[in-house]
Amino acid sequence: MKRQLSLFQRTAFTVAAGLIIFQLIAGVAMFVNLALPLAYRSADDLAGFMVLSARIWTELPPEKRPAFEMELREKYGLTLLQTQTELPEEIGIYPYIRFLRTALAAHLAPNQKLRLSEHAYNYFQVEFNQGGQRLRFEFSEDRVPPRPSWALVWIIIAGIFATIGLAWLLARRVTAPVTLLAEAARQIGLGDRPPHLPETGVAEFAELARTFNETSRQLDARRENQTTLLAGVSHDLRSPLARMKMALGMLAEEYSSPLLVRMERDIAEMDRLIGAQLELARAQEREKAEKTDIDALLIELIDTTEAQSSGRLQLRAEAPNCVAVIAPMALRRCIVNLLDNALRYGGEGGIQVVRRQSNGTIFIGVRDRGLGIPPHLAQTVFRPFYRIESSRNRTTGGSGLGLAITRQLTETHGWQVALKSRRGGGACFWLLIPAFDRDYSSRVISR
Repeated sequence: MKRQLSLFQRTAFTVAAGLIIFQLIAGVAMFVNLALPLAYRSADDLAGFMVLSARIWTELPPEKRPAFEMELREKYGLTLLQTQTELPEEIGIYPYIRFLRTALAAHLAPNQKLRLSEHAYNYFQVEFNQGGQRLRFEFSEDRVPPRPSWALVWIIIAGIFATIGLAWLLARRVTAPVTLLAEAARQIGLGDRPPHLPETGVAEFAELARTFNETSRQLDARRENQTTLLAGVSHDLRSPLARMKMALGMLAEEYSSPLLVRMERDIAEMDRLIGAQLELARAQEREKAEKTDIDALLIELIDTTEAQSSGRLQLRAEAPNCVAVIAPMALRRCIVNLLDNALRYGGEGGIQVVRRQSNGTIFIGVRDRGLGIPPHLAQTVFRPFYRIESSRNRTTGGSGLGLAITRQLTETHGWQVALKSRRGGGACFWLLIPAFDRDYSSRVISR
């Protein structure tokens, strides 16, 4: 499955991409319309000054030329030499030198021999003929204005860093309320009461927070009403059932009838069904975690179950002994339901209870050697009141709520329950419990 980008990543990427594109366009526009014209203008001014200086030098008497050369060197950073050797032309990476060549070619006569060179010791040389003399100008790299290309590079780098910082801050401001809302919604899904969201900031987010807070209050009220209703229904239904059971018991002392036995069995089944419904409702309430010896709990439950089916249950626990901070009653109810399911539908074979620990997760499995469950029903069996057709008979009984209660308990406490088929026949139900989880405070304690 392809990993999707978060809202923060999408917002930051979109803002950063837009601003970087803007920076590139602005940088190129500034380079083309400002830096390049200034570089051309500077090169043209220097070329004109060199040509003018060469003309003045050729027109001066020989005795005045040294003074003129000194003035050029001290005031303008130009060294003027008369040479007999031809300058080897070497133009490197400086764009300004190319601009200077173009400008000099425009100021000199078409038949003038023009040569330029970038010397290795950070100075440049320009050579051309003037008045029958071969003249060479030398000037330092400091005389050359800053490179426009480097200016563009620095502008782009600074713009990229500024854009990334701005995009991060903007994305953070946009996604922070959404993150709080998602965390609060997740807590509601787990049956908790989320904290009150701040109804401040941008108008849309403030309105969303107000709506969410109001919805959360309504859900709390409905949950309390549901709990009160279930408690009332339990009392109102179980009281007449108790009276009916008592009356049937008195009748059974005077009369012996298969009808009375069937009625007693139906009343007991109704009482179990009411209890299972209440247990399913209570499974939506998260239990406080506490230090629990999981292996000792499994041994206790197996010993209790052995009273019903002696010799069928076996515990396989990997060393070392497992002690964890976990919700003990929720774990007990899950395992009892899985054991009861295995005893009812697992045939006459043995039942294994397995406890493992790997990669920060505790695995508790209940294996049987029954008929197994088809793969296409692996999720369906966890639905309330669902029972596989072959199991709907009086011998197995059951309300069809045991696995649904187990699923609800695992979801409430941040665990998982999974169904796997066994090789050779049978089914295996696994509880997957995170050994350390920041939301549920479940963690393993080493012994």
